[in-house]
Amino acid sequence: MISVLYGGLALIQLALAVRLARSGRWIAFAVATGVAYDSAVVGAGRLIGEGPGLEALNTGRFAVHAILTPLLIVHGAALVRRGLVVPAWGLAGALIVFELVGLADLRLEPRWWSDTLRYVSMETHGPPIPALVTTVILLVVGIVLWARWRTPWLFLGAAALLATAGAAVALPILGNAGEAVLLGAIAATGDRHGGRGAAGVHPELRRDGRRRSSGSAR
Repeated sequence: MISVLYGGLALIQLALAVRLARSGRWIAFAVATGVAYDSAVVGAGRLIGEGPGLEALNTGRFAVHAILTPLLIVHGAALVRRGLVVPAWGLAGALIVFELVGLADLRLEPRWWSDTLRYVSMETHGPPIPALVTTVILLVVGIVLWARWRTPWLFLGAAALLATAGAAVALPILGNAGEAVLLGAIAATGDRHGGRGAAGVHPELRRDGRRRSSGSAR
């Protein structure tokens, strides 16, 4: 039953990826595609069975999160102020390198949870620092957008992810569900702003859908 739920989450995340791609939010699209892959691999694990094939697919899960998750910092920075995009790329790059260094020593072992089979790290290093930093930054961006535009979706989505990530220690599927909620919040936030902007995210627009004059752009 749980494996079917993972499959359903993968489809929801993939649908969100398509929606984000159609609106030109390419960073969020890449992240959505990555988490859909994660959910799909876990959902299909018991059908694939233990072995090098499933282990390789699960290594891909870790790589996807290491490379793509920090890029949401760039997405959030572009929503607040375009001038923050360059330092956001620097921070995201540093977090990606940090994660990739850890992946070099990654050792996996199979683990069953309910009717799902996945490969997990044999060593526990505490909370994933890059993911935590990314989520906290999205929370701050969400607060700014809520205050500036009365748009609470990103804040609520990041808060949901933070809560579900903690609960995922006992119920792993909650982490994937939290990612779907965050992606939905990103899509809703982009719909509120409209248009296309730096890093594939949406710049400020007037309520009537017209772009602001250059003098009032971020």
